[in-house]
Amino acid sequence: MPLRKALGNVEPYRPARPAHEIQRALGLDTLIKLASNEGAFGPGPAALDAYHAAAASLGRYPDGAALSLREALAERHGVAPAQVVIGNGADELIRLCAVVAAEAGDRVVHPWPSFPSYPASARVCGAEPVAVTLSARTADLDAMLAAAASPEEASLVYIANPNNPTGTRVADADLASFVAQLPQNALCVLDEAYAEYADPEPDGMALVRAGAESIAVLRTFSKVHGLAALRVGYAVASPAVADALDRVRPIFNVSQPAQAAALASLQDADAVRERTAHARAATGRLAACMSGAGLDPQPSQANFVYAEVPPAMGDGAALADRLMHQGVLVRALAGFGAADAIRVTAGTDEEMAVFEAALARVTAPGGASGPR
Repeated sequence: MPLRKALGNVEPYRPARPAHEIQRALGLDTLIKLASNEGAFGPGPAALDAYHAAAASLGRYPDGAALSLREALAERHGVAPAQVVIGNGADELIRLCAVVAAEAGDRVVHPWPSFPSYPASARVCGAEPVAVTLSARTADLDAMLAAAASPEEASLVYIANPNNPTGTRVADADLASFVAQLPQNALCVLDEAYAEYADPEPDGMALVRAGAESIAVLRTFSKVHGLAALRVGYAVASPAVADALDRVRPIFNVSQPAQAAALASLQDADAVRERTAHARAATGRLAACMSGAGLDPQPSQANFVYAEVPPAMGDGAALADRLMHQGVLVRALAGFGAADAIRVTAGTDEEMAVFEAALARVTAPGGASGPR
């Protein structure tokens, strides 16, 4: 069957084996997952109640316009409802931004190491992803500007703020200057999936409110709101960009129970404050633990910690494998462009204690490699 040639350059997402299968295969009593940056506490009671109430209407299509959720988000961010686009997670919106901005052969600029969906989305459209190496583990805005302008102007630029996997963030003033200097026809996508955890919180939305035309800011309910399984993300964009995204957005792309749970969760400001406070303390705890074990962690503005692995411990995959055999799943980062590093999600206090004990065992002289 003939397929588009561009797809041969797209690396498909390869999910890890389900945790329960790994646990059974390794004969582990318990297995904790600190690999995918989900929120540590899951959905709140209001979100669960809203989800179950909406489930009574599963025989009906969802609100294809997600009007109630869009109106609430528009009020929250000080924009018009028409400037909010709901997606099946922020990841769908990353892909849709490439669909609306990138023609075959165009240049798409992104930092690296960073989220693999950026280059993958470019390649799906037949565009050329241009990876710009981080500086001090942070997006190098000057180098990205140069890449966006030469030799041909880029049509699309992605920036994760805070960056995944390093957990670093770009200052609002620097980002505003960067956006103002981009080529006129380049869409800038600010991926703020972890924004609530940062201190101070990034405010890419201010650029939208100020009237920037070629910009889309992405957020998600998968992290601090604890709704990762429901896949609810959103873009706040200029009217023209939001209209373009709506033209390519799949019909009924977010279920009604997911919309209802997200709307209920949005109102629970106290829970968000408690969860961000916990994550900030937990990432500090993680960084101290990893530094004490001989790794080189990065202070984080997200709900995870990035750490480079010294050669004596092997690479990120080797250390992740040893931790897995001790009952802890963390993310090896070769697919993110950092083969010598791991990323560990901030979990509950109990999960953190398990990780600390496991890391101590596998990094001790002659450390453990098999099951506990």
